Amino acid sequence: MKIFSKFAVFLMLFVAVSGIYSQNLGKVKATISDMPNQMQAGSSTTVTVTITNIGKNKWTNENIYSHELGAFEIKKDWTGTWELEPGQSKDLQYTVTAPNTSGSYKMRIVIYNGDKKIGYRSKKVEVISLTGK
Repeated sequence: MKIFSKFAVFLMLFVAVSGIYSQNLGKVKATISDMPNQMQAGSSTTVTVTITNIGKNKWTNENIYSHELGAFEIKKDWTGTWELEPGQSKDLQYTVTAPNTSGSYKMRIVIYNGDKKIGYRSKKVEVISLTGK
């Protein structure tokens, strides 16, 4: 019975590890550009994220996602699954919306490939109101 239990644990670990490797996390990096210095309260702007395959194998975007760590709202402007050969890059557009209240905020965008952070940028952005408040 002990041998069967040990085999069952081994089998579960093998399946879990092979599932992680089959996710094709690959080796990619993300470069974030077009972050503004100033935005109007409640307005939106486009931020570009360039994904570059720096590995030796083909990579797919199945596990990529983004997160904004501050008061701004981020939404991806692209859909679908695509692939990058080694050395290839692709520009992705994201819409970033400013908070409704004027002030000085940090825009902090993080791009992940599965659980691995592949890009991060932080920038101070002045959010202004048309009424001056």
